[in-house]
Amino acid sequence: MKLKEYLPGIFIYLISGIAVGAIAKFLDTVPVDGSRLNDFLSYAANMMTRLGIWVFFVIIIAVFSKTALKAAVHTFLFFAGMLISYYVYSAQLFGFFPTGYFLYWGAAALATPVLAVISWFGRHDLRLAHFLPALPLGLLLSLSLGIGFFYIDLVYIDEFIMFLLAGVLFYKNPRQMALAAVLSFAAAILISMVFPLHF
Repeated sequence: MKLKEYLPGIFIYLISGIAVGAIAKFLDTVPVDGSRLNDFLSYAANMMTRLGIWVFFVIIIAVFSKTALKAAVHTFLFFAGMLISYYVYSAQLFGFFPTGYFLYWGAAALATPVLAVISWFGRHDLRLAHFLPALPLGLLLSLSLGIGFFYIDLVYIDEFIMFLLAGVLFYKNPRQMALAAVLSFAAAILISMVFPLHF
């Protein structure tokens, strides 16, 4: 495939990521003053700082990409643009660059193409669609639930809603979705055991 065939997607996803990063940083500056609008914007700012929205964006980009390679490239460009604009905005606003946070989220951005490829095959390959969606769905579920040895607690309703919406995106037929849902719950338990802290 020639580079010029990728250029429209490169431009769209890079610019979109830059815009989302700038919006996310702007939301951090909104004061909490008791007004409904500012409370809502503060709530949105808090949600943008958690990992769940990243996973959901990866799934959306991957599902609507034409190939697995495009899913990986588009996802990386989106999050690279988002990260750069967010932290450049931070540096301009506060006069310093938080290197530790940038490296942490940069590592997460480097992992997004892998999750995008998994999500793409989980949506577009009929056989793999029975179990591959369990990985991104399980990650979202683990971020929405507090899972212990004797309890399961809903921690973040936003991530749980993202889990349900992502399930709709991965849906092929009732049998496929039922198997993917069961496996996603098992994946969520495993992820919570390995990474017990919420992001």
